[in-house]
This record gives sequence, structure tokens and C-alpha cells, in this order.
Amino acid sequence: MTSAGARRAFVLGGGLAGIAAAFGLRDRGFAVTVLESRRWLGGRAFSSPDPATGWTLDNGPHVMLGCYRATRALLRRLGSEHAFQQDRRLAMVSRDAAGRRARLSLSGLPVPLAMPLALVRLPLPWRARLRALWGMAATLGGAPAHWTLADWFRRRGQVGLPDAWLWRPLCRAIMNVEPELASAADFLATLREAFAGRATTAAFWVPKRPWGEILGEPARRALAAAGVEVRLGARVAALPVSGGRVAAIGLADGERLAVGADDLVVSALPWFVAGNLVPGIASAEDPRAGLASSPIVSVFVETPPGAPPLPDDGPVVALVDGDPFHFVLRTPGAEARRFALLSGGGRVFDGMPVAAIGELACAQLPRHYPGFAVGPGARVRVRKEQHATFVAAPGGGARRPPPGRLPGGPANLRICGDWTATGLPATLEGAARSAAMALADLPS
Repeated sequence: MTSAGARRAFVLGGGLAGIAAAFGLRDRGFAVTVLESRRWLGGRAFSSPDPATGWTLDNGPHVMLGCYRATRALLRRLGSEHAFQQDRRLAMVSRDAAGRRARLSLSGLPVPLAMPLALVRLPLPWRARLRALWGMAATLGGAPAHWTLADWFRRRGQVGLPDAWLWRPLCRAIMNVEPELASAADFLATLREAFAGRATTAAFWVPKRPWGEILGEPARRALAAAGVEVRLGARVAALPVSGGRVAAIGLADGERLAVGADDLVVSALPWFVAGNLVPGIASAEDPRAGLASSPIVSVFVETPPGAPPLPDDGPVVALVDGDPFHFVLRTPGAEARRFALLSGGGRVFDGMPVAAIGELACAQLPRHYPGFAVGPGARVRVRKEQHATFVAAPGGGARRPPPGRLPGGPANLRICGDWTATGLPATLEGAARSAAMALADLPS
């Protein structure tokens, strides 16, 4: 239990970064209160019931990699690391618009040794395979901060088939934007981390349960057991500053929480909130200064009983030149009739009715799976997450302050979140690492 004389800490936001920060502060002896605006924990990795079908649907599929060490450590603390299919090596199938398949499958060797062998086995023309092999070697060199990933493609000879079959699917999975918008430096840094070690570091970790059962509910229980107070439905509306310190936390319902001289405030708010609230952060309302958001749109499908099922190529399938959907995903252990299509980073769905989105998804499938059709009686549900990730664009480092105290900002305020300068794009791992980085100067 917290001692009566412990320093207080307020964590603003109950997403993955906020949960990790709350544990880190509690481990250092703080009396911790988490303030979360929604009625659940988990931030943008959450699930909710669908009344029409009875399904529990994620706001968007979130797949991890084996190299997500900080995220895995947090999940172990929550007791939910087991809720994933934990592959031992990378295996991903791609399908093009003619239904042709390619499987990028690594052996159990360390990735730097396994990747060249996997690339030369791809069913592509030899010249394209050799260019892809050269491109993978070129990832070790990084890229200038002002290059987009599309710039890197052109300068490293990766246009055409290597782009379509290898790099563009990886960019969409890692960055949630097209290569023309993505920072080459951020993409390559993440790729090096995943592909520089053992086979398990590059492997997919696909959730077998909804994210509310993996993150939100386990976090609520574990934080309570650790003596952390969690206040749900507590939206922070103001952070008045006096004497160079955050003096109070104003909530939307009019409540005002006094912040004492020895108290600490840790903002784990997302970029689109922090920019309008946290002193010293660029406003999200100013497109020249704030970070842009990138959406994820997911269409969950269940085909009718007795209908021919969609071919099962594994939990993650990249749709080469897919438009507007880029991936087919399956939940390990779920019914064969159920799968999801995902579109990342596109704005084509803005303002589009969900029924029309579902129709687009069903119409695209036969292009990649010839002979398959979503017949009458299929159940189709749509989820749209407008702020799924920020856009990690070239030069975006100036808009991503390091986790911790803001230069010139309030002395008792620290920031964290996947959007801060963690060295990674918008990933679960970036969120988890940011919390540790923000608290690194506090005594353990």
C-alpha cells in the first residue's frame, strides 16, 4: 500500500504509455492517480461489443513483433502475454490482384542470415529478387532525415516489384501510411531493430483475444492490485501553470485537482489532445506545427454457414497493390468463416457510410482470391479509427519532443506516448518505451 507521506503523481491518459508510466511511478514509491477520459483503459488499443452480431471487435487489428521487449514486459506484468500466437520466425503471404501468391518465410537462423535466403526464394523474376536483396542490405545504411521512403526506393533501386511485393506492405504495416508520406529514417530504424537479431525478433505476435481482454481489463485489475487509483471518465480540460509548475488539473466536469509543490504530472495524452492542452507542445490545430493523424479502417466479415470459405493463408496476408484495403487478417483459433480486411492511412473513406465501406471490401476480395465471393447472408461490420497513428513524416522529429521534461516547460511535468521521440514510429513498443524514458531520471 502507499505510505501516507509518499509523493503524489498524476498520470494523464490510460493508454499503453499511461499504464506503463503508472506502474513505473508506483514502483518508485509514488501515490499514483490515473485520469482517463473514456470508460475503459487501453487508449487506441481497445475493443467494444457490437450489438448487432454479439462480437467483441477491436478498433483496429494491432499485431506485435517479437522485438517489442518493453510491450511484452508490460503484458507479462498484466498476465496477458500468453494471449498471442507467438510465432518463432517471420512468415507472411502476399497476394496480388491476379491471385498469385508469394510467401516470405524465414528459417530459424538469425535474421541477417535467413533473410537473403528467403528473398531469393520469392517467386519473382531474378532481377527483382536481386534488387530486393540489395535493398535489404541497404537498410543498414539508414537515410537522411528529409527523405521519404519513396525517395529511398528510387535511390536504392527498389521501384517496381520489390516496392509492390516487399517494401510497400512492410511500410503500411509499420508506418500506417504510404511510402510517399513516410520518413525513410524512421522506417529503416524499425526494420533494423526487427531484422538484426534472432528469428524470433522478426516474428509476428498475433492476438488471440480482443485487446480489451489483453490490455484494458487486465490493466484495470493489476493497477488496482498495485495500489494505483484509476479514475475513468475523467477528461482533463486544463493544466494551469503558476511559478513554472503545473498548479492544478482542471477536469471537464468542473472539478479542480490541486497539484502540490512536490507532486508530479505525467502526460500520456495522444498528440491530438496534448497539442491543445500541454504547455510547450505544438498545437494540433496548426498543421505546420502539429502532427497529422493517420486512420485505420477495418471490415470484419463472417461468411454464411456452408459457403466456400476464404482461403486461409495464415494470420497476416498482404494484398499487393490492394486498393483500398491492404491486408487480410485472421484471429488465431477463430472460426474459419471469420476474417478482417484492413486499410491503413487512406483518406478515401472520410465521410463514407459504413455500408459503402463494407461493400468496397467485399468487392475487392475476388481480385486477390479469384473465384471467391462474399455471398448473401454474410455478416459485415466496420470499425473506423481516425486517429489510429500519427504520420511519421520526414522532418517530423521537430514535432516529436523526447519523452521526459519539456525544454522550458513546467518543472513538474513530464510527457510520454508513442508520438514522442522514441526512435520508433507509431507503435505499441514506442508507447511502452516512452514511459520508461520519461521516468529514467527518477530514483528507482
